[in-house]
Amino acid sequence: MSMQRSNSITDEYKSLLSFLEKQEADHLSTKKEVKDLEIKQVKEDTQKLLDECKVKPKPKKRPKNKKLSPDKTGFSVEKFENLMRSKLIDNHKRLQSYDRPYISVTELVSCIRRAYYQRRKYPIDINQQYRFAYVSLITHVGDAVHDFIQNLYDFEETEKTVISEIYQVKGRIDGLRGRFLIEFKTIDEEKFDGNYLDMHFRQCLIYAYILNEEYNYNINTITLVYIIRNLKKIVPFDLPYDKDAAKSLLDKAHILKQSLTSKKPPDPYNATKEDCRYCQYLKHCAQDDSQIKLPFKINKEDKREEAGMNNSIFLI
Repeated sequence: MSMQRSNSITDEYKSLLSFLEKQEADHLSTKKEVKDLEIKQVKEDTQKLLDECKVKPKPKKRPKNKKLSPDKTGFSVEKFENLMRSKLIDNHKRLQSYDRPYISVTELVSCIRRAYYQRRKYPIDINQQYRFAYVSLITHVGDAVHDFIQNLYDFEETEKTVISEIYQVKGRIDGLRGRFLIEFKTIDEEKFDGNYLDMHFRQCLIYAYILNEEYNYNINTITLVYIIRNLKKIVPFDLPYDKDAAKSLLDKAHILKQSLTSKKPPDPYNATKEDCRYCQYLKHCAQDDSQIKLPFKINKEDKREEAGMNNSIFLI
């Protein structure tokens, strides 16, 4: 009886073991099938992505925006342009709100008659003058480029303010390294013909003269660095310092000072026809007498004489 019971237990154990082994086998089989299915799905998804990459998607047309008020759109270009324009006008009014004791270097290398009108606060159409609002954005981008280069490169001095007490002229230099005076200029690619602009060189000549004669520096080379506004190209020019040319430019400061004192506009030294075309003081200039021809009054005979010369006529 005991033997029969033992055999019965053994049979039940074998039966249970067989059942468990079958369950384990079924589980492993199911798990493998699931894993194979997952791998297949991943491969199919990957292949789909690869196939999609081969097909260039058609560009989606930007839907035309309806004319919405500034408060009903996420970003209003019109509002942004108005804000930039307001900033330019505010800066203009700020400069007109006080008298500047020193003449800026920029005034000396551009038309000094225009500087006279600005300092005498002749009326202009402000809205017309600042109709191109993006000047504000371009200026800020240029400042950011200057800051980046100045912080990265090993200059000895940056943003150095120089003042000539002899000529009553003031300016600010981008960078100094040894005997090099460095000036940065950002410029549109289509406006850069591979050469430096004479106006920028003359500006640096004045800086170098003031440093050498009144600050005991020994600048002998001017480096103009042009950064193309697409930020993909930088072109430097190393140019020799010319003391006589610099002094000639600074002498215009005395002419401007005398004109402001006598309240008689000076001749348009350094003016070009291009300057006159966009000058906000053109009407005032045309009404004032001048001992020399104004650039915008040059006739056909004069134009024949210009053959072979560059487009800019510098009246120095």
